[in-house]
Amino acid sequence: MTLREARQQLAIDLALTADWRRRQAHQSPDDLRNTEAAALLDKLAVSVSQIDDETIDCYASLWDGAREAELWSEMKRQVGFHRWPGNAGELVGEFIVKLSETSSR
Repeated sequence: MTLREARQQLAIDLALTADWRRRQAHQSPDDLRNTEAAALLDKLAVSVSQIDDETIDCYASLWDGAREAELWSEMKRQVGFHRWPGNAGELVGEFIVKLSETSSR
């Protein structure tokens, strides 16, 4: 996968997660966290283009199977509820660190 493709895939993934949060907000209109999380995920999706090449390359090369997908899914679900990254680079960096920690165990 090229760096461009990895960036595109990451941006789409974050945007799809934002859409999911908007659907959750529609189902639970009293819980404003879903709407706020969707807005943050949209912001993260836009900021993917600002992630440096080395970080994107590392992110893309770490994907090997279900373990990575499970961790990534969990981290995206926590955006706006238990984590508030300032940009996509922060979220991706945290993902890389968490995978590195679990790999070294």
